[in-house]
Amino acid sequence: MARFPSFSLGGRERSILRGVEQHLSVVKKCVVTYQSLVSSFAAERTSPDALLSEVFSLQDGAKAMRRDLSAKIAEGAFFGGVREDILTLIQTNDNIADSAKDAARLLAIGADGEPGFLEILRSEHMAAFQKHLLAAVTALESLIQALQSDKKTVVSKVRIVGDCEEDADTEKDRLLRQLLGERGRMDPVSIIELRDFIFASDDIADNAEHASDVVLVLVAKGYG
Repeated sequence: MARFPSFSLGGRERSILRGVEQHLSVVKKCVVTYQSLVSSFAAERTSPDALLSEVFSLQDGAKAMRRDLSAKIAEGAFFGGVREDILTLIQTNDNIADSAKDAARLLAIGADGEPGFLEILRSEHMAAFQKHLLAAVTALESLIQALQSDKKTVVSKVRIVGDCEEDADTEKDRLLRQLLGERGRMDPVSIIELRDFIFASDDIADNAEHASDVVLVLVAKGYG
């Protein structure tokens, strides 16, 4: 029988964990599509509506999967003393897709051809920022896949997620400084819209780190 650190897992528990992995796969696809939308706006492509709709559709799909998984856990005798933590993990993973949707919506509202806005979307800091956001989600995906591994492996993967979040935070700060340098050249409303977009995007990495923290709690309980 497989084990989740020191918790015995039956077929139903393993099925739920596979569902968590599948859910996170859809969440990651939502993030990737959001990033394609960012690239589309930066390139001034004329029809980003399809990408925006896809972000919204993927977020809706992830939410439906989260509800289904949560209902299955609530209705069955799963995971013993860590049931609430598993539910929190699923919800926190789902928050990543919510953040991608929020950021996509803010981008669609604010990216109206303002030169300063486009300059920041095309900047090296934005490219690095987006790279680290995806890296955080990818690291979380690897962490979830390792849930039935040994404690050392899981903890090392938790640290990787945290490192990716810190890297994203660094680039976020650089983007905000770059944005503040546009005062006087950009419309104040555009500055606010772009600031909000950056913060919403950063929530992708923040939620990935929060999810890894939940995994750390699971490990602590499993080995305690």
